[in-house]
Amino acid sequence: MSYQYITTDEELSSYCLKIANSNAIALDTEFVRTRTFYPQLGLIQVFDGKHAALIDPVNINNWQDFLAILANPTIEKYFHSCSEDIDVFLSTFNCVPTPIIDSQILASFLDNPVSSGYASLVNKYLGIELDKSETRTDWLKRPLTEKQCEYAINDVLYLFQLMEILKAKLTTNHYLDAAYQECQSAIARKCKPFDPKDAYLNIGNSWQLKGDSLGQLAKLALWRYQLAKSENIALNFVVHEAVLFKIARFQPSSLAELDKLGMKGKEVRLYGPTILEILQEPIPNIPPIKRINSYPNYKETSDLLKQITEKISSQTGLSRELILSKRLISQYIKWKIDQNESMPEILSGWRKPLFEQYGLN
Repeated sequence: MSYQYITTDEELSSYCLKIANSNAIALDTEFVRTRTFYPQLGLIQVFDGKHAALIDPVNINNWQDFLAILANPTIEKYFHSCSEDIDVFLSTFNCVPTPIIDSQILASFLDNPVSSGYASLVNKYLGIELDKSETRTDWLKRPLTEKQCEYAINDVLYLFQLMEILKAKLTTNHYLDAAYQECQSAIARKCKPFDPKDAYLNIGNSWQLKGDSLGQLAKLALWRYQLAKSENIALNFVVHEAVLFKIARFQPSSLAELDKLGMKGKEVRLYGPTILEILQEPIPNIPPIKRINSYPNYKETSDLLKQITEKISSQTGLSRELILSKRLISQYIKWKIDQNESMPEILSGWRKPLFEQYGLN
């Protein structure tokens, strides 16, 4: 199928008029995120079942008509594995397309792994083998080649047909509503605001630190996060998290000691004095990080949930990895201990009747 390559405000406005009354549009993005905090948008792919387009953002300034379509609640937005695409839309346009229907999530309610790839699903349900040779391409380089453009447009051309097949199968087995709920939950988790003060929790092995060392890590992680965000630098290109952990643990007092702990020469010159100043600031009292396996009755509760999941899987045909994950186990155990926590997902939505039939509460 032919597609339109859009490079101007006028072309984008004209295209938006064509698709404004669609019931659904398929969307995808191509971007680069190697050394930057934010993804750098390279291309947007759009298809409404009739009109396919590649939107080149380089010289486009007026996005108003396109953003209105993204925000239109009567037009479903089809994605496959939308997590990174949401990052792109948030950082570029400060918006999240709505409503989002994710083919990866829908496919997981059928006989497919939770993390099924787009190409594998297109091959399975449409009998088409896609060329994935441009996966690692530089989407910021211009001009884009014909091969790059064909690769990009294929990511939405077949998504429309794929979604129709998945919807039909899920209507037949009565899991379409559950799949839609799962899409909404996934988007809500993705869009949950992040408190920069919690950045230390994302540092590998941070749970090993306690007392002053953990307090120092909290200060350093907050500084690194804020700097990376303001300067648009990938977190580990400020200071690698493994080095940040060592700095918090050993609390050096000189640039030479920072160098011995693994900071690179350029990093020491740019950030060394600031880090030493941060280490001298008052240390916050950070409670020890409680790992989920240290909670009372963790193993017994985890084993019980897995046993129930086995029964539900046999009963429904749904995969175990869809029904229950480590995240859901942790969520339930924390709620059992502190019911001020949000209601766990296994006791709400489509999972609730499946688990409650086995007496779980």
